[in-house]
Amino acid sequence: MKLFNKRVYYLYFALFCFIVFCINLTSSYIQYKNFMDIGEQEIIAKVELVYTKTNESNKTYKILRLKTNGFSFYTVPRKNINFKPFDELKLTVINLDVKFIDYLRGVFYMPSNGITPLEQSKTPNLRQKALNFISLQHENDKISSLFMALFLGAAVSKELRDDISHWGMAHLVAISGYHLGVIMGVVFLLLAPVYRYFGARFFPYRSYKFDISVIGFALLCFYFYMIGFMPSFLRAFTMSIFGFILLCRNIKILSFNTLFIVVCFCVALFPSLLFNIGFYFSCAGVFYIFLYLHYFKDKFSILTHSLLLNFYVFLAMEVSVLYFFPLISFQQIAVIPLSYIFILFYPLSFILHLFEYGGICDERLAWFLSFKLSFTNATIPLLVFLGYNLLSFLAIKFKAVMLTLPLLGALCFIIFCIF
Repeated sequence: MKLFNKRVYYLYFALFCFIVFCINLTSSYIQYKNFMDIGEQEIIAKVELVYTKTNESNKTYKILRLKTNGFSFYTVPRKNINFKPFDELKLTVINLDVKFIDYLRGVFYMPSNGITPLEQSKTPNLRQKALNFISLQHENDKISSLFMALFLGAAVSKELRDDISHWGMAHLVAISGYHLGVIMGVVFLLLAPVYRYFGARFFPYRSYKFDISVIGFALLCFYFYMIGFMPSFLRAFTMSIFGFILLCRNIKILSFNTLFIVVCFCVALFPSLLFNIGFYFSCAGVFYIFLYLHYFKDKFSILTHSLLLNFYVFLAMEVSVLYFFPLISFQQIAVIPLSYIFILFYPLSFILHLFEYGGICDERLAWFLSFKLSFTNATIPLLVFLGYNLLSFLAIKFKAVMLTLPLLGALCFIIFCIF
């Protein structure tokens, strides 16, 4: 059963989303104008990241990434003070060059002066306590940053981001639908045997799948609150709830129409998602999964599907990934078996952290992250990127095009890594 019986209903829905999008975009612009009209202003912000950068004159300087209630921004401190993540600062920012698109993205650069550290007088919130709990279990700052990103979506340093890029596992570290699936899988694995045992005796009229799903979504709501607004997780979270509602009404969920509805709804509510790379990759990943299932859903066994689907999505995503992150290496192919290992690693590492044994594998993880094969940078022109996305949409109608997409991804490895 389809959600909408007539195509015109999709047009009505798109029109509704466009109106909501315009309202929210106007609201964001009013906030931006108010922010700009104040001009130079004093704010309080919390340190997210501290890293050093070297300019063309081989002069190194520190860069701070700071977070306020409404946005994050980068700035260069004039004084050489040893700031660290979670420090609270009072500073004066100069917002003259901030553009609306940058403000909408929620991350931009502003010069600053008069940076003054504040005493940590406020009681830390639940998220802050959780981040501190993870951090105290690791002596290696990079590994600490890895797990804080893995569990709570904390920002990662440039060094760690480079290590992740070499392995091609950004989608495993950045919280997204992959993590949501693992969390729901663990919830079912733990609760289903217990629920079925007691359900058969006391409430056999209840559906254990429905009730455990409700419990799982309640946990995911709390998790969403803990990690804050994360665009990549927002798409997965919205789609999972929407899909659950459709499934309860016996409506087809594994369809491009469902993805279209969820994407339009999310962008209408949060216009900044149009400029978010994580949201784009999250949507693209689901699109290629649906594209594979569109043609091969009933062709192979579950085991064969789990192998072919991983290869297909990995290679089909390659052109788009290279456009934003040009580093390419044969080492990145290892992310395919790593995806299966991650299904066990993610919940087990969470349990270890829960019992304060999170640092037990720090040395091995540090060696793993530092391992690097030869690599190169691949430049994908904008027109090629746009053409590839158009080709992906055409693949919905033409199977030959669908099969061509992973071949183009494999061709990238051949051209840039061999020649």
